[in-house]
Amino acid sequence: MRGMQPSHLEMSPTKPLYNKTNFQIKQQEVLPTTSGGYRVESFLGEGRFGKVASCLKLQTNEKMALKIVRTDAGIAGKREVAMLKRLRKLDKDKNNLVRLTEYFRYKRHYCLVFEMLDTSLHDLMKERNFKPLCVSEIRGICQQMLMALNALSSIGLVHTDIKPDNVMLVNHKLQPFRVKLIDFGLAATLSKMLPGTIQALGYRAPEVLLGLPLDEAVDMWSLGCILAFMYLGKHLYPTHCEYEVMRVMVQMHGQPRDRLLNNGLYTTNFFSKNKEFSGPKWRLNTQREYTLRTGSTTTCRHGIYNKLNSLHDVARFHPTVRHATEYEDTLAFLSLFKRILHLDHKKRISPSEALGHRFITMRHLPCYTYNFTYVTAARSTLRECGLSKKFSVQFKRFVTSSEALNRDVAPITDSNDSLSADEETAAGPNKGASPVSVTQHSEGVNSSSLDNETYSSFVEVKTRKKYFKRACRFFTRIFKSVCCCRVDVRK
Repeated sequence: MRGMQPSHLEMSPTKPLYNKTNFQIKQQEVLPTTSGGYRVESFLGEGRFGKVASCLKLQTNEKMALKIVRTDAGIAGKREVAMLKRLRKLDKDKNNLVRLTEYFRYKRHYCLVFEMLDTSLHDLMKERNFKPLCVSEIRGICQQMLMALNALSSIGLVHTDIKPDNVMLVNHKLQPFRVKLIDFGLAATLSKMLPGTIQALGYRAPEVLLGLPLDEAVDMWSLGCILAFMYLGKHLYPTHCEYEVMRVMVQMHGQPRDRLLNNGLYTTNFFSKNKEFSGPKWRLNTQREYTLRTGSTTTCRHGIYNKLNSLHDVARFHPTVRHATEYEDTLAFLSLFKRILHLDHKKRISPSEALGHRFITMRHLPCYTYNFTYVTAARSTLRECGLSKKFSVQFKRFVTSSEALNRDVAPITDSNDSLSADEETAAGPNKGASPVSVTQHSEGVNSSSLDNETYSSFVEVKTRKKYFKRACRFFTRIFKSVCCCRVDVRK
C-alpha cells in the first residue's frame, strides 16, 4: 500500500541500514506461498525494520501490501506477528485496525501480507500543503481512532507508536476520512510495559520522558498530538530533541506536579531540586544543565510551539470560525483536546470516556440549532467515513461541568470546560484564555469586531435554546394537566 508507510527519519530513533546480507528480495521477484505466491511489483518505502512493497497475489490478481522484515531484525518480525495474532479476536473493520491476511518466511525474512490501503494521514496533509482540517472532519478521524484504542485496551494491548504515518486512509475518494490504525511492530502488552523510550519524538507522552510507570494512556497522548497536527497542520511539540519537548510542555501546560517528578526515573535529566526555600520543589534545567547531565546537545528550533503559551492558543492558528454553530463545535473540540493532552496520565481521559464526550456524540449540535446546514454537513462527514449513527461499542456518557450546569445533569467527572485548579497542568499557565477573541493568524489582521459578532451570535443561539427548552417544558406541563383533568372528569 502506499499505505503501511514507514516512519519519517525525523521521528524515528534509528535509520534503517540495508545491504546485500540483510535484505535479499528484489523487485519482480515471486515469493512462493501455500496460497499461490506474491510478485513484488514495487517498493513503497522503508522503515526501521524492513521495507514495504506493493505486490500482486498471483492466485486472485489482488493487490496487497507486503511488509518484508530484514533478516537481522527477525525478532522484530516475530514480535509483530505475535501482536497481530492477539488482534484476531477483534473485528478489524468495526474497530478500524489493519487486517493481516497471512504471513510466511522467505529467504530468512518475515513477510507479512496486509490489505491494501490508500495513503497515510501525514501524506494527506502533505498533499493539502498542510492546510488544517476543519473540526467536523477531525471528529470522524478522532472517533475511529478512539474506537481502535478502545478495542486495543479491551485485550490489554498498547500500540506505543501512534503518529500520522501510522494512521491510514482506506480509500479517500470513495470513503473520505475513513481510516485504520497500522504498524504493530512496537506494540506491547499492558502487563509487560516498563519505563523506557517508546513513541516517536514529538508524539511522546510526558510519563515516558520522565520514566514513570506506563499504561494505555500513552496512546491517548499520541492521539492528542495527531489531533493538533490535523487542526494546526504542524507538529504541536518539537521532533528533534527530548529537552525541547519537555521545555515546550512546561511552557504550554505548566510544570508537572511534584508527585510525578518525585517518582520519575529520568526526572533529573530535565529538572533539578530548587534550592530556594520559597520556590517550587523542582525547576526546569537549563540547556547547559541538560547537556551536562545527559551528554546530549540541544538547540531551540523555530516552530509553532514557540508561539503557544497554552492549549487554548492553538485556536489562534486555525482558520476563523464562520458562525456560532461552528464556534460551539470548536469549543467542544478544544474541551476534548485538553482532556486528552493532560500531563498527568492518571487524569487523562480514556478512549471509552472520550467516545462519550459531546464532541464525538455531537449532542451539542441539535437539529434545531441556529445553523442547520453546518450540522447536516457534519453528520454527512461521519456517514462518508462509513460510521453509523450508533456506536459499535458501549461507552459511558462523559458530561462536563459546564454541560451539567446547562442541562441539570450530574457530571461524570470533576472536569470543567474552564478547568479547575487541579487541571491547570492540562491547559497551561493561560488556561483562562478563550477562543472567542482569536482570529486566523495567517491573515495578519485584527478582526476583533468579527469575533465579537461571532460571540454575540453564539450567545443569541444559547439564549434561543434556553427559551426553547423552557417553552417545551411549559407546554408539556399543560398537556399533562389537561390529561389529568380528563381522567378526573371521566371518574
